[in-house]
Amino acid sequence: MSRSLLAALAVAGLAASGCAGKVSTYRWGNYDEALYAHYKSPQNRQAYVASLKTIILAAQREGKTVPPGIYAEYGYALYEEGNAPEAIRYFERERDTWPESRVFMEKMIGNARRLPPPPPAAPASELEKARPS
Repeated sequence: MSRSLLAALAVAGLAASGCAGKVSTYRWGNYDEALYAHYKSPQNRQAYVASLKTIILAAQREGKTVPPGIYAEYGYALYEEGNAPEAIRYFERERDTWPESRVFMEKMIGNARRLPPPPPAAPASELEKARPS
């Protein structure tokens, strides 16, 4: 093969790989949009919590890994609602799925066991009816 043909194939290969969709091990869903909307309108907290739960359920259904921090965020939302036992369950999932979070999650678990939750936020407990096992 000539050098020009090899160069053309290399350029074509690079161009084709740039067009390929980004494949992720994680199922992020609409996390970016939901987080932005939550920061923009924190009064719509229930929609944000619902999107976290949707991300968790979709990842589990598709056999993908739940992205880092999602279990912890959802657990904290449950804690804010006054549901410390369920929050601890999600903190433990975060700790077990992402070992690098162990120290922080152990602290959160300890606090959730020891400290009374803040005054309840708008409940997302309707979402718990569809919780994963």
